[in-house]
Amino acid sequence: MNDNYARFFRASSPYIRAHRGRTFVVMIGADGLAADNASNMVHDLALLHVLGVRLVVVHGAEIEVDGPVESSLLDDIQASVAIARSKLESLFTTGIPLSPLRERHIPLAGGNLVTARPIGIVNGVDQLAAGAVRRVHVDTIRRLLDAESVVLISPVGYGNTGATYALGVEKLAATVAGDLHAQKLIVYDAARRIAGRSDVTTDELARLRTTWRPDARTARRVAALADACRRGVPRTHLIGFDEDGVLLRELFTAEGAGTQVSDGDYRVIRRAVPADAGAVIELMRPLEASGALAPRPGDLIERQIERFFVAELDGTLTGCCALFPLDADAAELACLVGGDALGPRLLETVEVAARAGGVRRLFALTTQAADWFVEHGFRRTSVEALPVDRKALYNYRRNSHVLIKDLS
Repeated sequence: MNDNYARFFRASSPYIRAHRGRTFVVMIGADGLAADNASNMVHDLALLHVLGVRLVVVHGAEIEVDGPVESSLLDDIQASVAIARSKLESLFTTGIPLSPLRERHIPLAGGNLVTARPIGIVNGVDQLAAGAVRRVHVDTIRRLLDAESVVLISPVGYGNTGATYALGVEKLAATVAGDLHAQKLIVYDAARRIAGRSDVTTDELARLRTTWRPDARTARRVAALADACRRGVPRTHLIGFDEDGVLLRELFTAEGAGTQVSDGDYRVIRRAVPADAGAVIELMRPLEASGALAPRPGDLIERQIERFFVAELDGTLTGCCALFPLDADAAELACLVGGDALGPRLLETVEVAARAGGVRRLFALTTQAADWFVEHGFRRTSVEALPVDRKALYNYRRNSHVLIKDLS
């Protein structure tokens, strides 16, 4: 078995268990369906279904709705919706190629699962045949999911009088996710991340809009993610549609591959307990292999586990760090494993604990992340600045940078 595959499978197993039986709404726009990677995207969705995720796919069409819609356009819109839906059905029918599950049938279900209404007049402008969701037929969708179908929802709805309305796919996806009480809304987009971030809260998102200016389509999708959060969806995600495997990496790895949006930071940072030792060892292993962290024997980590802090999300450890005392007023931050959003939170937690323990000088040794530490208030220093006992243990072969932060 390939070592990378084995590591990925071991690391992903807690996520597989956590996601099983959960309801995810996934939005794929016309641009995603037209992407070269479209077949891989759908194959990954099929894999989610096989793993027990209750899947609702809201798809777009070539003619998108973002304003008034003339009735004369409805036939063209319905035709483009039919083409998009047919492509999805075709791709799902292939199952999961190049695997023993390639012949597994994945049933698809759809129909009049959303009742629509006219938007009416907005700022004095009649939106004509542009519609909004009046009702999501939640009970029907849940019965289809209980029957292990993947539910497809198209951006066309019908009113109580039988009138046809074109729906904006982004608002449709957010509404469906909220009404279903889905655990996630996942949106594919040309942008791989929101402002380069792996995690962002809705409050931070509002502030980012002053400096991050995406195109109109991406902006609508990001707004839909925030809207879904306000409707009670715990976590929403923006991921790129041009990168193979991005959905799996976003859902089944600690570092993710897109941007997660939530109303608040759901990660809990706490003191480690003995039962965390195995997970901490696994978190550190890839960085030890790359040389970013100095290797530590597992039995040493087990003995020192009370010195560690861990970040936990949905019962899974996603990051860690350790605080080792050096002398009366000095300590070392070590074993830091965290992404661009988690690293600063772990550092802040360590600094609070260090100050509470009377630490005035916080050291960090690193081979590859010196700039990150400088950006977070450390300054470069020399080996000679280390307390005597720590200096005696300095590994000159690793030649780590030594940094210090004044906590007084």
